[in-house]
Parts: sequence; C-alpha cells; structure tokens
Amino acid sequence: MKIACLGGGPAGLYFAISMKLRDPGCEVDVYERNRAGDTFGWGVVFSDQTMENLQANDPKSAQAIGDSLAHWDDIDVFHKGHKETSQGHGFCGIGRKKLLNLLQDRASELGVGLHYEQEVSDDLSAFSDADMIVASDGLNSKIRTQFAETFKPDIEIRENKFVWLGTHKVFEAFTFIFTETEHGWVWAHAYRFDDETSTFIVECGPETFDKLGLAKMSQEENARFCEDLFSEWLDGHELMTNSSHLRGSAWLNFPRVLCENWVHDNIILIGDAAHTAHFSIGSGTKLAIEDAIMLADTLCDSNKPLSDGLLEYQEVRKVEVLKLQNSARNSTEWFENIDRYINFPSRQFAYSLMTRSQRISHENLRLRDKSWLESIEQWFAADATATP
Repeated sequence: MKIACLGGGPAGLYFAISMKLRDPGCEVDVYERNRAGDTFGWGVVFSDQTMENLQANDPKSAQAIGDSLAHWDDIDVFHKGHKETSQGHGFCGIGRKKLLNLLQDRASELGVGLHYEQEVSDDLSAFSDADMIVASDGLNSKIRTQFAETFKPDIEIRENKFVWLGTHKVFEAFTFIFTETEHGWVWAHAYRFDDETSTFIVECGPETFDKLGLAKMSQEENARFCEDLFSEWLDGHELMTNSSHLRGSAWLNFPRVLCENWVHDNIILIGDAAHTAHFSIGSGTKLAIEDAIMLADTLCDSNKPLSDGLLEYQEVRKVEVLKLQNSARNSTEWFENIDRYINFPSRQFAYSLMTRSQRISHENLRLRDKSWLESIEQWFAADATATP
C-alpha cells in the first residue's frame, strides 16, 4: 500500500509510525509545509492513560517521549489572594518541538519518507498514485475545506479570547491564576513542559478583551502587558511569544470542529482536521494519537473490505470524540461564564473549577485527593450550618 500523509504534526507522524510498525513493506510519505525544525505553540499535555496507549503501540517511541516528560500531580488555583491545591491528578507535559523531533526521528528510522517545505494545494494530482491520502493538515485543513460538501464540517467559534505564551518560570503544578483588571477578569493556564520552560495561556472574555485594547497591541506589547498583569506569579521571568506566523496580536478564538463524514474516496481526515477539543482539557494530541493507532489497525485488518473498515473506524472514533467534546464544551462554557463563579469563596471556586468538565466527579476527586476533598466537604458542612 502507498500512503501520503498531508501534514507533519503529531497525527500524521504517529500514524506513519503506527502503519510502518504493522506493515513494514508499505510505502508511507509525510508532507509538511514547514521546515523540520519549525513549530508553534509551547507544551503538549499528556495524561497517564495517553502514555499507556503510546507504550502499548510503540514502546520505543514511548520510551523516548517518556524520558523527556515533565510530570506533575498537583493543580494549584490562585483566586482572590488564596491558593487551593489538589493532588493526585497524574499529568505530564513535553515541548511540542521536542515531541515532533522525537516522532520525526522514529518515523525516519522506520523508513517513512519525510518531506518538508511541501505546501499542499487544492490540486492533489501529485498524489494520484497513492492508495490512501491521510489528511493530517490540522485545524485549518485545506483538504477538509476543499471537500467540505462531503465532510460536512461543523465549525463553532467560541467567544473567549486566548493567546499562547511561554515563560522560563517553571510551574511545578498545573496552575490556574485568576486576576482582576478594571475591565474584568483575566486568567492563565500554566504548566511546565521541561526543566526550564512553561506554557502560559492567557484567556479572557470578549468584552474584557475589547476594553483592554488587546487587539490593538503588537504581539510583543501583548506579552509585556500579560507579563505585568501576572508579575506576582512570574518571579521576574518574561513572557515569550513564538507566534510570528500569525498576523496581529496573536489572540485567537477557539474553533470547535466536528465533521459529519471523515472519508471522501481515498481521503481520510485525522486529528484536528477531523475534530478539535478545547485547550482547557488538553486532549487534542490524545485524540490525534488514538486516531492514528486505530486507523493503522483498520488499514492492516485483512478480515474486512477497506471501505467497511474505514466506516467502522469513523463511527467508533466519532463516538469517542463526541464524549471528549462534550466534556470540552462543559469546560469551555465554564470559562465563558466565569462571572457566575468568580465571586464564590475560593474553596468553592476551586472545587467548581476542578469538576467543570464532569470528567472529574466528586468521588473521582476523593480517589485522587481524599484529604483535600474532605476539607472541602467539611467547609461546605460548616457553611451550611452557619447559614440561617
């Protein structure tokens, strides 16, 4: 089988690796528009479960990734001068560039053809000899747009604004920081992904964004503004931007993508081209990896016709994606409606934040951090007793 992967992010690279592991004789080529060393964004979050999936599929690349991971168990919430810490959450991070380099090395080792600075146009005739085209060209997929009548994408632009920044302040816990300005609340999602760097995502509502004039600032001015706003937690470290590929201030609105169909003739969508999950639950790479593994399994299953296998792949994965997108929607709406919760007492606010997506239930929190949850229960009980 001859396969062309159009897009060299985690989805395309990990699919190529997974396919070569199952069928070393197949011909797989990955085409990426950027140079090998180019990447944007900062860290990628994995759960322990994602690492187990990697280990089961390819122990060698899982080992290389595992050796580069930054681990944390705690979540810190800073709110109105108070800090709440919950333990036992089991997450890890890795720099996006480091992850891509490791996957590139593993793919090359397995015989995958890697082609950089290859811009894919609307004309796919260059890949006419491919048995399968894997559209792994990300959130702004040109292939999904080209065949929109078949894929039927549903793209919902969420209202909050956010910007991806980085810092050399190392956050040892996954950290949420909420700070008030004269025009409303602004908050950060921060986590380290190596020994010296952290991702620092800043988010706010659209009205606050407009009143603060953030759209009129350059990327550098925005970084300095956010740096000043969160200086109490940055310990003198700068905030950095690597979004020179984006026009303007680099603030974005998150697009939730879901496609009715993922298959068009011999073209199949994978990863962010097919679906997205809001950054506040950190599962985009998880979904891409799971797509890659199942698609490779499907293509190497000789017990059923390929068309039947691809349909089954699509339907199974869509169910899993919808489960995660439901959680992501809950999380997204929590942040979009922050005014409902921001004046809660800090313990109640932190509990609401922890359980916002409904992926973490009350009893799940008990398993993760019994002591913290019991302190919350005792506080609620005492508050209820004191209320006339």
